[in-house]
Amino acid sequence: MREVIVHPTPDISATVHDVPIPTPGPNEVVVKVHVAGSNVKDWLHLTALNISCNSGDDIAGTVYALGIDVEKTREFAIGDRVAAFHPMLTDHGAFAEYAVAPVHSVFKIPDGLEFEEAATIPLVIVTAGLTLFRRQGLPPPWSPRSTSDPPTPLIIYGAGSALGSSAIKLARASNIHPIIAIAGESTSHVRPLLVENLGDRLFDYRVGEAVLRTQISEHLKGIPCHHAFDAITSKGTWVLVSQLLSPSIPSQQSYLSVVSGANKYDESAIPSGINIVYTYVGTAHTGAYKPSMPKQPQDQELIKSDPEWTYVFLRYVSRMLSDGRLTGHPFQVVEGGLDGVGRGLKMLKEGKARGFKFVFRVAE
Repeated sequence: MREVIVHPTPDISATVHDVPIPTPGPNEVVVKVHVAGSNVKDWLHLTALNISCNSGDDIAGTVYALGIDVEKTREFAIGDRVAAFHPMLTDHGAFAEYAVAPVHSVFKIPDGLEFEEAATIPLVIVTAGLTLFRRQGLPPPWSPRSTSDPPTPLIIYGAGSALGSSAIKLARASNIHPIIAIAGESTSHVRPLLVENLGDRLFDYRVGEAVLRTQISEHLKGIPCHHAFDAITSKGTWVLVSQLLSPSIPSQQSYLSVVSGANKYDESAIPSGINIVYTYVGTAHTGAYKPSMPKQPQDQELIKSDPEWTYVFLRYVSRMLSDGRLTGHPFQVVEGGLDGVGRGLKMLKEGKARGFKFVFRVAE
């Protein structure tokens, strides 16, 4: 089969190699990849670590082979249409004709869902799910907030990104409102996700920090906000977001979730009483943070069960995709299939994917 190896230096590039089709381990699934998705970390992690590998982790395709323990459950069959989240920086990633994923991070997709759209979902939906429901303790879609409960404001910074939009979709499925969505120019796909009669609003960060703070404060009309998600986490964005939150009180902690493990989040401008919580999506596979990460979780025991939670969550993701509560992200197909991976990741690094994700049709 053909597999792409991505190289970080001197600039992002890729080479295609002929390698054997992988064999699944006992609890693994081999997927014939129809479409591979892309994420910023596909080039960023390689650059930071100065390594080359098949860095793709968003898989959409059909089941090709099952591990012996997977066969016993009869959950999957050869030919099933699936998507999968491949463990980051491990062998047999998405940029290949065949990829491997552990069964707990493989999920079925409905017949009406295109592989291109499905390839935009796995990594970001797991990240958003872990953030909202595991790290912040918000009610999940299978046990949503009661309409009789007080409002639960949720700030999502970077709402136009695939991660931010996924968080909005999950929050809406959990009846979490009002959603305070903050974005810039790429918002045409965000507005339809918001329910304005439940208080959801879209705000433009380009008005400036002072004006943005005033606008959000006036919109909330004194309702305390204890939950925020910085889906960008770059160049100090978390400092502004932290200042939009109400401080923790004995009956309610205030949480700001971030997605970069490279920062300490100890800036003096962050108000007291705000808990900065780092979501490392790799725990969906490993059940642990890396020791080198400066921001470690307080509840290590909870993290250990993230893989089991991911198994349950992704089965419910399948249900939401089938009934229309959940959709993928806008996408743009990069021409050339696997031969286009290097070019696509270079464009991703250059910031040319705004409001959509690059995907690769492997068979091209």
